Amino acid sequence: MEKDDIFNGLSKLGLTAYEIKIYETLVLAGKAMTSTEVVKLTGIPQPRIYDLFSTLVKKGFIEESIDKHKKYRAVPVLNIFKREKEWLESYSLNIQKYVENKKIYENAPTNFLSLYDGEKDIINKTLSMIESANKELIISISGDKYDVLNSSIESAYKRGVTVALLVFNKSKINFDGDILLRNIEGKPTELIVSDRKCGLINIEVKSKNKKNSLYFEEDNFIHVISYYFNQSLWQNAKILKNFTAKKDYRFCDIWLTCDFIDFFLSNNFSITGEVRGYYHDDLRTIKGKIIKTERIPFVRNSFYIETKNKIYSVGGKTGNLEDIKMLFCNFNLL
Repeated sequence: MEKDDIFNGLSKLGLTAYEIKIYETLVLAGKAMTSTEVVKLTGIPQPRIYDLFSTLVKKGFIEESIDKHKKYRAVPVLNIFKREKEWLESYSLNIQKYVENKKIYENAPTNFLSLYDGEKDIINKTLSMIESANKELIISISGDKYDVLNSSIESAYKRGVTVALLVFNKSKINFDGDILLRNIEGKPTELIVSDRKCGLINIEVKSKNKKNSLYFEEDNFIHVISYYFNQSLWQNAKILKNFTAKKDYRFCDIWLTCDFIDFFLSNNFSITGEVRGYYHDDLRTIKGKIIKTERIPFVRNSFYIETKNKIYSVGGKTGNLEDIKMLFCNFNLL
């Protein structure tokens, strides 16, 4: 890539063509320069140069000396991008929280479908889904794909996301965090379900060299893919890392929630927590003690939560046999 192409990218940070030319000149010079020197090198008209310097100082791209004959120098590139990265991360979190609190329809139904074509686009979409998750990730990937996604999965775990990760044909996996990790042999089925709101699954195409994946947000489709993952893959895989008694767990899928409850109740733990879901058409948050599960393979996964006044049965988002249709829950161990 030519240097002009590189510096033109600064327009995405709000710089004009003249401002980019000044910053490029100063940063490549590597020293402080007078306005006359900058005008000579850039060809920018002298009457405009001081306004441009003032704007670049305010935007944090250059620094100005305080002596009589002012000089200007570029703020180092790494400093600028570190600052912009920190601002973007903070802003993205704030705007996401605002949207979640202010959006008109909570958990509005959708049937959005989209096709991703090519390995690069599929990986980028997968990374985006991992990075946007804040409660639960269900992932099935090949050993090679694990090496690409590992750091992103680790970041999700560190921010408190519950991760159920199935890796094909890779029995030795080093992961220090408390994720749920299993290994299975065979032809990889690559899929991801993020917060039980959206999913991505690879699909077969005639060309062996072509990669396609289907992205979806439809509730019933997510339900089918999630249960396929559980019954056909997860239950038949070798356990490498199981549940541990960490501080808290977050869940969106009912079968994984019941796995957690069964595991810890059978090991004599007490479980408390809260469930967010629909009681008839009323959206509620219910806090209490977890009593037991009731499970019939391919038919029903549910659990019971006891409050001061009542015991509620809790099913999945598409369930219709229980009191509560669960959207998500989080638990603590005692």
